[in-house]
Amino acid sequence: MNGKIRSILLAGCLGVVSAGSYAMVSPTTTYSDSSRTDNRVYAGLVWSWGSKQGLMPDYVVGFRSLHVESDNSVQGGDINLRVKYNHGFMLDSTRLAYVDGKRDFVGNYGVGYSFINHSVLGTVAGQGSYYRFGMDYDFKEHGIKPYVEINTLEKPNREQPKVTQIMID
Repeated sequence: MNGKIRSILLAGCLGVVSAGSYAMVSPTTTYSDSSRTDNRVYAGLVWSWGSKQGLMPDYVVGFRSLHVESDNSVQGGDINLRVKYNHGFMLDSTRLAYVDGKRDFVGNYGVGYSFINHSVLGTVAGQGSYYRFGMDYDFKEHGIKPYVEINTLEKPNREQPKVTQIMID
């Protein structure tokens, strides 16, 4: 008798109940990682310390492409162009950066070129929704130039893990 009760309880725990020649099927849900690409064009304003323009910002336009994982990690690239307005528009600089982090906050690590100083830049920045702060290193002038940027970039949308149901017979 104990053997029959034990078998019925075991079958119930496994989701299989035998009654004659048929069985009840129980689904099991599994989750697997998934990912997607988040591409965005953006614009913004940049204030640099040590700028001869005072409080007048530079303008920035750019494109960011991120690979978003279901665990909230992101990585990708960002390319942007800065334009100065000082009695007319002129190209200031351009940057290409590797982007890595989580959806809420990412780091930017890259290189650029200053059209005004005719020099290569090294750039490091941190970015959240609608803002970026960082610094550029000018290899020609051997100087660090910190900046704050507000822009139209928000954090990438969440990627949901893929759901798979397996039927146990």
